[in-house]
Amino acid sequence: MTTTVLIADDDPTLRAIGAELLSGEGYRVLEAEDGDEALRIVEAEAVDLIVLDMLMPNKDGIETIIELKRRRSGVRILAISSGGSMDVDSLLKPALAFGADRVMSKPLRISTFATTIAEMLAETTAASSPFA
Repeated sequence: MTTTVLIADDDPTLRAIGAELLSGEGYRVLEAEDGDEALRIVEAEAVDLIVLDMLMPNKDGIETIIELKRRRSGVRILAISSGGSMDVDSLLKPALAFGADRVMSKPLRISTFATTIAEMLAETTAASSPFA
């Protein structure tokens, strides 16, 4: 079964680069431009991990995390942000508090990004294994 990663970010360039990188690693990649679209995709598809930007139109990252947790979605969440006009930590620390599994600041470093995704998915596999 192919592992599915959803990239939710309003920046089409970041989504395209992330999709290219993760597809090359063998993942099935879906894309969303805001939190509302991300939630619709998670409802319709078996998503293993979401790369979730904190600053997006319509429904931001924190609102999306809260909704995912309310729905008891078991999807892993990597929260990302450049901080916009705010300090990046002022967005990423609350993301962890509300239920993100890990955080990364933008710009994303390609090698670290790919490694983090692999580690998070390995944690998911280990947690679901009866032998872990």
